[in-house]
Amino acid sequence: MKNKFLKKTFSLFAIAILFQVGAVILILFRSSAIKNTSEKSGRTASFKCEMRDPYNPFKGRYVRLTLSESTKDFSELDSQSLEVKEIGRGTPVVFCLLKKNSDGLCTISGLRANEPDASTLFVRARLIYANSRVSLEFPFSEYYMQENYARKVDSLGSSFYELNPQIEVYIDHHGNCIQKDLKIRGGMRIEDYIKSILQR
Repeated sequence: MKNKFLKKTFSLFAIAILFQVGAVILILFRSSAIKNTSEKSGRTASFKCEMRDPYNPFKGRYVRLTLSESTKDFSELDSQSLEVKEIGRGTPVVFCLLKKNSDGLCTISGLRANEPDASTLFVRARLIYANSRVSLEFPFSEYYMQENYARKVDSLGSSFYELNPQIEVYIDHHGNCIQKDLKIRGGMRIEDYIKSILQR
């Protein structure tokens, strides 16, 4: 009886391990596919952002990003965006059309309830609330760093915003995104900047 119990427990444990390994492999494969598609088609976007430095006991320390485009007024968007307003409350997926400005940063020019064609540059987001203004939640709002780097970002306080931080992301043809780099001063990686400060 004891041997049967041990065998059953071991089998369940082995299945759990295989499931976790499979999930990690799937995530890595998906990230690699998004990056490859993005690089081949030149589908990248950079967004102006602000940062704060939270801590999650399970995920570790990361820099939480607040994108300048996360809140939009419908008057800033194209006329078709009003159709998305009909979705109402909840957290449905919406597709954000991107427009690259002369400074290289992207802004959201419109929202769609249905996925645009592959020739359009867009990202997926979750619609938090739709009224006269819309709040969007993006899948690249947490930027993980070494703990001492993230703490240093936090210690810079509001002066960090003067460095014009921006997040650059890879985008595939379906609007799926993964982070590429968090940059400041128009091109310097945040890790390189923090490293230079810590070495002084």
